[in-house]
Amino acid sequence: NVKLPPENIGHFLRLGCSPKIRAVTIIPQFELATSKARAALPGSYKTHDVVFNLQRLAVLTTALGRETPDPWLIYRAMEDKVHQPYRMHLIPGLPEILATFNPDNTPGLLGICLSGAGPTILALAVDNFDEIAAKIRSVFDRQPNGGVATEYKLLDIVSEGSTCEKTSN
Repeated sequence: NVKLPPENIGHFLRLGCSPKIRAVTIIPQFELATSKARAALPGSYKTHDVVFNLQRLAVLTTALGRETPDPWLIYRAMEDKVHQPYRMHLIPGLPEILATFNPDNTPGLLGICLSGAGPTILALAVDNFDEIAAKIRSVFDRQPNGGVATEYKLLDIVSEGSTCEKTSN
């Protein structure tokens, strides 16, 4: 007996995303417990760091929906001061990945970040998906002690958001 989700508990807005954008995901083959990733975060933040992230979030939500994505606008909007700096030491190669790749030296790249608590790397792109993945994976390959094995997945952006459907068994 499956219960239906509650209704009318909040409001939402569907944000558009250019159909040209796809997600390049590089998944390091090691587990990073969310509890460990959360423990790396500080107990409080400086106001200017939170404002930095909120400003970028406001830009990113609009920038992703533009018909022709602006690479540097999205790249700058994906910069972070709230979680990535504190988790750098948990993901081998992350500092190099975030500091190295940008729209000028990586054609097709729009932005790059640590996905959630990690260790997955998320790169938004409009072209050259395999080349972008290969560049990021090469950083993991060069890590000490034989490198870090990774998987690569190319994902479409789902613009419908999450849905819940009742099915019969």
